[in-house]
Amino acid sequence: MRGSILALASLLALAGCEKSAPPSSPSQRVTLVQKGPAQIELLPAAGQPPYCLVFTIAEGGPIRHLTMLEDKLSPDCPAGEPIAGNVFRIPPREGKVKIFVVFSDRALESDPIARQISDLVSQKQPVTAMDLRAPGRVVVETLEFTPSSG
Repeated sequence: MRGSILALASLLALAGCEKSAPPSSPSQRVTLVQKGPAQIELLPAAGQPPYCLVFTIAEGGPIRHLTMLEDKLSPDCPAGEPIAGNVFRIPPREGKVKIFVVFSDRALESDPIARQISDLVSQKQPVTAMDLRAPGRVVVETLEFTPSSG
């Protein structure tokens, strides 16, 4: 009996020492399709919340809001279709850009999100869904792109 308990204890100790598999990487929420040296399309993946806002932050400084609509609400962003039906041009003189795509389960007012992103960037903080004060379910995808002039 004592041998059985010792064997069981050894087996449990060995099981505790096994390395667990590394967590799988999160699936990509957006695919960046280069359409020219300084032009891109952004295609949402299936399963993302239906609305989105897109911002770029250039190495050279400027923060741009690419999905600004007249009503200042986030547009519908259907899976597999270019966001806002556009090819976005990224000015090469500004250098590499970080692209933030903010997905949400409801249309968001773009100005407050733009201000929050600007504040986070100026404070050299990461831009994550947790950092944004927004109602509902929000997820953020960050991409990088380096435009060229030719």
